[in-house]
Amino acid sequence: MNRLDRDLPVFEFYTDRASGARLELHPWFSAGGRQYLGFTRLLPPRTGRAPAHVHPGVEQRSLLLDGTAARYRRSGRGGLLRPGDDVVIPPGVRHTDPYNHTDEPIVVRSLFSPGPVSLLSHSRTLGRAIRDGNVNDQQELPLPHLLAVLAQPGSVTFAAGLPVGLQRRVLLPLAAAVARRKGYRPAPGLRRAR
Repeated sequence: MNRLDRDLPVFEFYTDRASGARLELHPWFSAGGRQYLGFTRLLPPRTGRAPAHVHPGVEQRSLLLDGTAARYRRSGRGGLLRPGDDVVIPPGVRHTDPYNHTDEPIVVRSLFSPGPVSLLSHSRTLGRAIRDGNVNDQQELPLPHLLAVLAQPGSVTFAAGLPVGLQRRVLLPLAAAVARRKGYRPAPGLRRAR
């Protein structure tokens, strides 16, 4: 496998000068015979913790590029990601992405294979929210905004512990309707904003 900790092309980047948070989007690229889409995040101290979720049909690989350590959960077990390590989340496995539990900033890269357009939209939405200061105290999307993103056609991210079919057909469409009424919208993936 080619090294995934190298410099990657950057499609867009978003920065919050106040907190120091940063998100870089990496467009589709190939490494080791696989196609990836991903992002690199600079997480301020004690941020980046998001709800447990699954990605059916998509493998996630996360690396700690800078900092002492990042915590994550995979299949209900906690782990510690150290510099030079990576954690692979197989398709459909319940997990919590690596987050910063330390008092220093860290840099984490997460790559998805294959990299569906819905993950590009999710990353762009998060990046814009970081840039505009519209994130929660974990530097993540507020729940209504997250639900609006996850309800998009083709989404590959679902809450852990609930049947995916129920989320896809009932829960997410209802939640997205409420979120849209409150003004939350996902950023476009490859289509122009309407």
